Amino acid sequence: MKRTMILAMAAVAALTGGVVTTATAENAPGDKPTAAADKAREFAEDGPEVGGFDPVEGPAVTVAPQGNGRAFVSCPAGRVPSGGGGKTNAFRIFFTDSFQEGSGWVVRGTNTNPVGGASETIRAVVTCTTPR
Repeated sequence: MKRTMILAMAAVAALTGGVVTTATAENAPGDKPTAAADKAREFAEDGPEVGGFDPVEGPAVTVAPQGNGRAFVSCPAGRVPSGGGGKTNAFRIFFTDSFQEGSGWVVRGTNTNPVGGASETIRAVVTCTTPR
């Protein structure tokens, strides 16, 4: 509720032409609120908080009919995962898990083809970035 009130007051100040400052419950007692204009100027001078985002695809993993497979891909050295997911080659395989593990991404998939049916493939994909 307190945060909502602060945001509402900031919006009113912005609409009436006042200076908008940000203050949250996370600020330490001695911290001074920072003007929104100061944050915008800092961003313009220093750039974004993180480096560019690059998707990296892992190798294809074959999953037998009625089986469950695990695919993993890691970020290059010096980069960290910021998200991820997976790809499949067909519509009879379903992802059951998708999560970060260390410096990479894991997906698990189940092949719903009947025994004796076709094998399918899954592939993990991770989006990597360079932290500042």
